[in-house]
Amino acid sequence: RDAGNMGWLTFTFSLQKKFKSLFGEKLEVVRTHQQQETLKFMAHFEKKFIIHQGKRKEVKSNDAKKVKFYHLRSNGSPLCTRLIQISTDAGLLNSAFCYILNVPFNNDDESGIIYVWIGSKCDPEDAKLIEEIANEKFNSPWISLQVLNEGDEPENFFWVALGGKKQYETDAEFMQYTRLFRCSNEKGYFTISEKCT
Repeated sequence: RDAGNMGWLTFTFSLQKKFKSLFGEKLEVVRTHQQQETLKFMAHFEKKFIIHQGKRKEVKSNDAKKVKFYHLRSNGSPLCTRLIQISTDAGLLNSAFCYILNVPFNNDDESGIIYVWIGSKCDPEDAKLIEEIANEKFNSPWISLQVLNEGDEPENFFWVALGGKKQYETDAEFMQYTRLFRCSNEKGYFTISEKCT
């Protein structure tokens, strides 16, 4: 979403030739934008697609440890499930969803605590999936993993990592009526089409 065009140009003018020499005519290049991924693309990740913020090579600073907050969401079908990094703000919680809060103890991200927050109205399948993701993608011997049900959070969950407790939505009724449309001009004329069936 935040990427410049340089990566695509670098691929087109240098890397694509290398791939062509390796795969020949079998190579098919498909440019995909975030939130516009096809089901075929999403199927490769088996519902464990994670989108981080920032750059691959973050400049290490001596600032306070970098807390990371992720929201598990899906639009249209379970295959479209993705874990997206969001702002560290307790007001973004919602009882109908699940979240992962990654709190490192120092700047190296190798030790810390991972909280899995399960909303009281979330889908049981999502709760099971987010625990799997936390275990597979975030857990290590130097990291403590805690699964928290809404209402059973320790005080430091809010105060140390999220800047304090805030009011948040306790319902996601809107999800039953939400529809995603895409506005595009790529065919030479302006069209609006529904993204998910």
